[in-house]
Amino acid sequence: MHWLAPLDRAQLEWVLSVSTYKRQIDEAKAVLFGYPHDADYPDHKNLIWLNRHASNFFYIDRIIVDTSAQGLGYGKLLYQDVEAFARQSGYSHIACEVNTKPNNPTSHAFHLAMDYVAIGDQDYPDYDAAVRYYKKAI
Repeated sequence: MHWLAPLDRAQLEWVLSVSTYKRQIDEAKAVLFGYPHDADYPDHKNLIWLNRHASNFFYIDRIIVDTSAQGLGYGKLLYQDVEAFARQSGYSHIACEVNTKPNNPTSHAFHLAMDYVAIGDQDYPDYDAAVRYYKKAI
């Protein structure tokens, strides 16, 4: 199942230019990028929602772990690293979202195990999608 909103090359390059955190492990078998809550990304629906419900957070835009690398702990390593980066940068929280439509139970379980707390849900009927928002104090 495809959990991420698709990006073409130009969109990916733009998002990476906004990102202040970009890391990869093992020749990009795991990738995570994110940016501050006040990044110049005015049409990002998830960021808009989160800014209405949280403050002083660092946003995880995407984490991607290749199927060949799943179960190796790369996701946990990247989350620990981004949390340290955000803490050192002066943010009090990390925030992200996980799909509920289509549902991604593995990701929900991962975030709960990493002490993230659900703070709300949002449906996006125009995209036939829905998400649950999480945050963690750091």
